Amino acid sequence: MNTTDKPASRWALWRPYVLDIGGPFIAYFLVKALGAQVTWAMTVAGLAAGLSTLVNTLRRKKLDGLGVLVLLEIVVSLLLMIFVRDPRLMLIRPSFYTAMASVVMISSAFGNQPLTFVGSRQMAASGGPPRLAAFERTWDKSAEFRATHRRLTIGFGLALAADSILRIVIVYGTPVDRSAWLSNVPHVTAVVLMIGISALAGRKFKRLVDEQM
Repeated sequence: MNTTDKPASRWALWRPYVLDIGGPFIAYFLVKALGAQVTWAMTVAGLAAGLSTLVNTLRRKKLDGLGVLVLLEIVVSLLLMIFVRDPRLMLIRPSFYTAMASVVMISSAFGNQPLTFVGSRQMAASGGPPRLAAFERTWDKSAEFRATHRRLTIGFGLALAADSILRIVIVYGTPVDRSAWLSNVPHVTAVVLMIGISALAGRKFKRLVDEQM
């Protein structure tokens, strides 16, 4: 088993959701409660969002593509704070990255391997080499397995696109203080739906992989 197939703990799989969603949310209200301006509160929240990338970078001892993207987001946030000082523009900043992720995800559904397959492969590796081998055989031999992964990936991409659009609508349609937390509701909702749908699809994937064991 190589390093890419190293079994992932449950915390490693859930850490991005906990840090990327909960961290910025808590940081914003904590800094705001201390009397800071909205712009500073949102900047600190953006820095908190980079914590997950920092942890992954230190653990892997390398900076991957996602890490570069988050670091660029932090730099853009600081530049916006210094030169623009428009809190609404800072609030819709995540929409650009979510939209980019949506395009990448949907595009992958029409490529060799959709992103849901790539992501679930790491989970399959936790079952050991035999399970991983069966997982990869299922992709090669089961049209149902491939089609489900492609539909799932497209669905996730559409959910991210909706999240991106709704955030912009909320930010420019509500007061800044309210939109600071309300604009995150579509993202949290999308993540919860994606997790629930993944659990349902996982049952089908498990059945198909079991047939190849």
